[in-house]
Amino acid sequence: MAKPISEAPELVDIGPDAVVDLHAAYRDARAISPVIKNQMGIATGLRARHMETILSDATRQMENETLMMQGVIDGPLWDLRSNSILFANGDAHRRRRQPLARTFAFKLMEGMRPRAAAVAEDLVRANLGAGEIDFLNDVSADVPARIIAGVLGIPESDLPYFKGLVEEAVQTLGFFDQSLRPKYEANAVEFGEYVGRLLDDRRKTPRGDFLSEFAAATKESGEMSEAEIRADVIALIVAGSDTTKNSIAMTLNLLLEHQDQWRSMCADPDAHKKGAAAEGLRFEPVALGVPRFSVSPFELDGYDITPGMLIFFSIVSACRDPDVYANPDAFDITRADHPRWHFAFGGGAHRCLGEALARVEIEETLAAIARLAPNTKVTGPRPAMKAAPIRAVDQLKVAFA
Repeated sequence: MAKPISEAPELVDIGPDAVVDLHAAYRDARAISPVIKNQMGIATGLRARHMETILSDATRQMENETLMMQGVIDGPLWDLRSNSILFANGDAHRRRRQPLARTFAFKLMEGMRPRAAAVAEDLVRANLGAGEIDFLNDVSADVPARIIAGVLGIPESDLPYFKGLVEEAVQTLGFFDQSLRPKYEANAVEFGEYVGRLLDDRRKTPRGDFLSEFAAATKESGEMSEAEIRADVIALIVAGSDTTKNSIAMTLNLLLEHQDQWRSMCADPDAHKKGAAAEGLRFEPVALGVPRFSVSPFELDGYDITPGMLIFFSIVSACRDPDVYANPDAFDITRADHPRWHFAFGGGAHRCLGEALARVEIEETLAAIARLAPNTKVTGPRPAMKAAPIRAVDQLKVAFA
């Protein structure tokens, strides 16, 4: 007989400010129970097998709940989230995802590989022999920013301004300092107007690029409002910038910590870049997990999940699940047991649309460094990742050589 979630073991040290070894905490928890509850009583699935169940139609995506918890019930941030694909369910999600899926296809994104390689090589060459550099902000942040700017047709001169809009928007995805709300709301308005100008330009003068195709697809379907169209583009930009930036930085650090694997990477970058990217995404995934609300009853490994419960699928734990990965706590770029669908990109109807582009950007950046700067060294402290919803890297200083 299934048990109520109140009887699940409790793990308390995995909140946003946790400084414990997150992987050790999850490993110890998995040994006790496949399902735990956190200090707020939220059911958490720790096993890879839970993804299909938790991210099924038995649950729904969180919508505006985190804003409401912070007292935000109207205004630009509320409007942006209400129209965003990232926080939509049912028909609204279908309408908003379809045009993006049609234009942001794997084939199109794979075609971005030469551009990603060129961008990464330019950034590495510009910093060769320059001594210590802020890799996190001056290289790994610039790669996705320049690529998405290219996809959207944003002029190179707009890049610093564009990056500023993105960085401000990222801060509002979770809980934020309420004293900064006016600043973030002004940014949301400005971001929407900037994207609106880009869309208007493509409607008047199509260029055969992603944004032109997206503008045409949304016009053809006639199912989306202008606010939804702009919010879709903003979501694409924000979701594809910060996560990739952090994955590039942490994966490079992991490679440099495992010098035998770094030497293999340098000896044949093209042979190892895909394995290195996939393993970096597994070993230190940027997304902590996926919160969902249950909409119908189901059982999760012997525990009753009833409608209206908040339930969490732990990506970090699933990526070290010994039922899936041999020797899961070992970093191994030659690993052959990655499942077809990488847990780092989520699952179900909301699986990350930018997966193909993110993989290309990570792979080509690592390959460029291995090819052009094989003697790269970390010059500062080891980067750390917090247990926040998006596990941002705190810093990474390196010297290219």
